[in-house]
Amino acid sequence: MFLKSIFLTHYKNYSFRQFYFSKKIVGIVGNNGVGKTNLLDAIYYLCFTKSYFSSDNICVRNGEQGFRIEGQFTFNNETSNITAILRETGKKEFSLNEEIYGRISKHIGKFPCVIIAPDDVELITGGSERRRKFLDALLSQLQSEYLQRLIDYNKLLQHRNSLLKQFA
Repeated sequence: MFLKSIFLTHYKNYSFRQFYFSKKIVGIVGNNGVGKTNLLDAIYYLCFTKSYFSSDNICVRNGEQGFRIEGQFTFNNETSNITAILRETGKKEFSLNEEIYGRISKHIGKFPCVIIAPDDVELITGGSERRRKFLDALLSQLQSEYLQRLIDYNKLLQHRNSLLKQFA
């Protein structure tokens, strides 16, 4: 898989910025605070439908109402255009080749992505919950059925906890 381009509009510290990549391996360099990590996070967002580092509303550039990320990937000589939009209403939209997903979870696994950050040392030193969350994310990209069952499980767990609070 090869990322050819990415366009960011009102995403984190970017008002509007375009990046084009012509090589399979790219080094991203720059001074502190210029947006290197934000660019990587935007790529992750296109692949995984969410930010690695923060919630959606924190990804919106300060003073703006929403954001837009567009990326063009090539895989086996086939080009795919992905668009992620967070609307002013807080509604998130994802489209692949201009076809909007009915359920965003259908996008997970189509463009596998892994990000490694300094905080990931917690996978080793932290509790089992962090490791479980990491493995759930990894397995969800590999098998859509796993993701759907995980979503269903979490809904049931929330429902059960809600009932237990009512009875208490």
